[in-house]
Amino acid sequence: MSSNNCIHGGAVPVLKPQITEHTKLLNQDGVQTTIGFKKPFFIMCFSHAAPAVILPIIFAYYHLCGSLEDRRAGFDVIGVLQRHSVIPFSKLLRLSAFFGGFYLMSDYFWFAAFKNLTVEAGAAILNSIPLFVYCLSICVLREKASARKLCGVLTAFAGVLLVVMYQGGSNPENLADSSVVAGLMMLIAAATSAVFEVLLALTVGDDMNDISTLLVFSGLCGVITIPLWLIGTIFFTYSPFPSLYEPIGFPDAADGVLMLTIAVVMFVINFVCLTISICWTSPLETSVGFMFSIPVSGLVDTVMHHTSFSWECIVGSVLVMSGFVLIEFHSLKPIANH
Repeated sequence: MSSNNCIHGGAVPVLKPQITEHTKLLNQDGVQTTIGFKKPFFIMCFSHAAPAVILPIIFAYYHLCGSLEDRRAGFDVIGVLQRHSVIPFSKLLRLSAFFGGFYLMSDYFWFAAFKNLTVEAGAAILNSIPLFVYCLSICVLREKASARKLCGVLTAFAGVLLVVMYQGGSNPENLADSSVVAGLMMLIAAATSAVFEVLLALTVGDDMNDISTLLVFSGLCGVITIPLWLIGTIFFTYSPFPSLYEPIGFPDAADGVLMLTIAVVMFVINFVCLTISICWTSPLETSVGFMFSIPVSGLVDTVMHHTSFSWECIVGSVLVMSGFVLIEFHSLKPIANH
């Protein structure tokens, strides 16, 4: 939310003060807009493939600091990873193939939409994820309908709308400047992201509860992206549809390479924390937790950059925090009693 170009964990370099710095990886949008590198499929796949580096890091850690069996494993990477996963490796690979591919498809709508969508509109639509998550949780996870949780979701969502519409003095009319098709693509991205979170909780939420298994899962999702990246590159390079055509190539400028590197690092952190949060808490808490980062980033901006915000932004941040507290009310009571 700084008045200067910043970078989501990330952040978003934009031509005006950015909004939901930490709601999603808006810095990938910065790669497309600030330096004119409009290759959403490349940026997306580069980011999604990056978690693959987690696997050799895990192997190296256990090879150096693990049990005697791990240290004597040689180059048996799969054997080491299997010993530290509560889910059989073959099943974990199938799960990674499904969820990695599904999340890749979901994110493509998000990346592609930003070519014709203002940042304000994109953030406002994307933050509808908790609404989808709550509905799906009731239908799929058999979560009990609760007026308190629904009120919390709506309160947080109202707060997000205030923040994205009035941050940095932006005009709510800017939300109407975006393409309808791009808006629909962003809505699809929000809905499919909600499906991803709920399905992950439904499928492996109770089983995948240790950190090593979650890290292996994240790394395998990155590996699965690589063949999909190659297939997609061929399709988009030779696409007969001009709107889908995307040539091969890295950013030319050093700033572009730096931005892409930062985007990739932030995505890896985001994806690992996302899967851990879904499995250790719930999809609803995770999605609303993303909203909660908006007032936190605003507080950091105020302290570090002495940024001033309108009263609408302050009220919006309070609403986001209030909504989060409403949803977490029962979880907070035992802590308070303890």
